[in-house]
Amino acid sequence: MFRDIILIAFNTLRMNKMRSALTMLGIIIGIMVIILMQAGIEGLRKEIKTEIDKLGSTSFFITKTPSFGHGGHDWDEFERRKNITADLIPIIKRDCPSVAQVIPIMENWNEEVSYKNKKTERTVFVIGVSEGWFEVSGYEIEQGRFFSDNDYQLNQKYAVIGKSIKNKLYEASDAVDKYIFIENERFLVIGEFKEKGSKFGQDMDNLACISSFYYEKLYGKLRNIDILISAKSTEVMAKATDEVIMSLRRERNLKADDENDFEVTTKDEITNKMNSIIAIIYLVALSIGGMSLLVGSIGIMNMMLVSITERTNEIGIRRSLGANKKNIIAQFLIESVMLSFTGGAIGITLGVTISQLISHFTQYATFAPAWTIATAFSVSILIGIIAGIYPALKASDLNPIDALRQE
Repeated sequence: MFRDIILIAFNTLRMNKMRSALTMLGIIIGIMVIILMQAGIEGLRKEIKTEIDKLGSTSFFITKTPSFGHGGHDWDEFERRKNITADLIPIIKRDCPSVAQVIPIMENWNEEVSYKNKKTERTVFVIGVSEGWFEVSGYEIEQGRFFSDNDYQLNQKYAVIGKSIKNKLYEASDAVDKYIFIENERFLVIGEFKEKGSKFGQDMDNLACISSFYYEKLYGKLRNIDILISAKSTEVMAKATDEVIMSLRRERNLKADDENDFEVTTKDEITNKMNSIIAIIYLVALSIGGMSLLVGSIGIMNMMLVSITERTNEIGIRRSLGANKKNIIAQFLIESVMLSFTGGAIGITLGVTISQLISHFTQYATFAPAWTIATAFSVSILIGIIAGIYPALKASDLNPIDALRQE
């Protein structure tokens, strides 16, 4: 009996291919959007986690302004603070025995780099690097080398450039051992980074690294920077943080009841904030997909109600031949679930395929977890059941005699 009901449901849907396809469209789009967004979000989560993990579990940042939000304060209040400058680095090293490493984060955006008669757009970001920067940067060298300790000590006028600058200025030829000009100062190119592509709309290969010594010569020692600090171990992380805070408060002449005029941001705070942002993105994506699924479920219900009207005589014949209410309910529920499940399967296939194509043709890795696919299938079946309950009950309640009279 159950097998016969499934065959009847399949044949009914097959005889109305176009109507069935249009009815499934909302489910297809909704499930596809959810799969695509989940794959993108999971890829983003993994990428952010990888970048944050490179900082190490003992790292924290010192910045002039808050990294996330401003707690209701006027942003101008933060901008009026004293800059975080490179001259604080030796003070932190002197005052903080629990600190293992202090790395200045020096970046100047919208710079122009040139070589002979060629020049880039004014979109290059110039970075002043020192010991430890390369290890936490996430960049790798493709040609040449990065700065050595000796280069830093001797204040060598070297540069390491990204792939975008190399392609713009040197095209097919090697960039290593050639020169570039930044702010009319000549730097010898000693290395070229491996391509990283774009992240969040930012070309990660459009950079030029010079030593922090020459960065300060080009842009001044009073320019605001961020400072990445690593404690000697996780056990002394809190102690190192307190030492740095006390050192900076003393250096910046803050009184006991004054608030800090700088921000301390730990790795855990960055992770928690990123997770909060990702959760908001996921809720937005879920809302968009959910609206499409709602439209799809209404479409399925509408189709099933139309089907009842068209098949009233058929229902009467089946009832007269011995089919009971449960058989009629099962018939229409199975048709509804088949519609929804098929739409869900197509949506999942499209979502996974498109996410894989994105990963293949771009440098952005997407990832659709198995639980997402399983959930999508379950949601498809649930939608089919919910959308089919009312039409199935309505069909089962038809009077067999009246149904038989229906032409």
